[in-house]
Amino acid sequence: MWNSLWNDAPALNRIATVLALVAFVMIGTVFVKKAAARPEFAIRSVVVTGKLVNADPAHIAAVVHHELRGTFFTIDLATARDALQRVTWVRRVSVRREWPSRIEIAIDEHRPLARWNDVSLVNTHGEVFDAEFGDDLPSFYAPDGTSAEVAARYREFAALIERNPGNDAAIESLTRSARGAWDVKLDDGLTVALGREQVSERWMRWIQVGERYRTRIGQGREIAAIDMRYPNGFAARVVGDLPRDGGAGSKGGAKGAANGAFVHLAKASAVPARPAAAAPATKVSAAKTAAKG
Repeated sequence: MWNSLWNDAPALNRIATVLALVAFVMIGTVFVKKAAARPEFAIRSVVVTGKLVNADPAHIAAVVHHELRGTFFTIDLATARDALQRVTWVRRVSVRREWPSRIEIAIDEHRPLARWNDVSLVNTHGEVFDAEFGDDLPSFYAPDGTSAEVAARYREFAALIERNPGNDAAIESLTRSARGAWDVKLDDGLTVALGREQVSERWMRWIQVGERYRTRIGQGREIAAIDMRYPNGFAARVVGDLPRDGGAGSKGGAKGAANGAFVHLAKASAVPARPAAAAPATKVSAAKTAAKG
């Protein structure tokens, strides 16, 4: 075999050509690496863009100094990007070269929207992240993996409040159960139960009638909870004493702690809500109602 190969001039030429190409590539690679590492291609400036509100500029500068090593051609942009991505409050990073000696870093920072299950934060994109934040934020309580859905609901509910000039309440917390039921707690202490079905319609219904009939529903007392899970009205739980001058269903201001009242929306404009018989503090009385949804 070897004798025949040595006597095969064309085959020897092909082998020699392959070896020459391999040697040329290896020499060229070494030459390029050495040329790329020359001081002439050193990084002269690093520019960080993006509005930084909560991220620590000193921390970012330290990461840049540590990770951006090498020349314009040899610097490892992926490693630098991954390191910056781990900085607290940094949501997304892009790192790119600008000829001949500039590196540009664009940072997108998390914008906090709410607290997540009292352990993390949710940004305006509905993403959960970990950071310390001292200012007031609404709270979200929901199963893991539902943060985007909860954030979308929050924006929907808050927008309806803002569009109603007679409502100055704000959402303090929003809860989504594992079964998909929603509860909204306002900063004035009122909790609104929306259930799992027709959530948007029920919230809009409360916004439309809540302010108009809230005083009549409570009859001078505090409304602790509203249950909107009824097709033709809502149930209210009120706490406190009836006014001394009396009211519908009162006799000389008798105590009415934890009373319940059901309001039929079709009749709400004609008669005020009347307190039902006393109920335990943990229940809402709702006589003559359809099944909850």
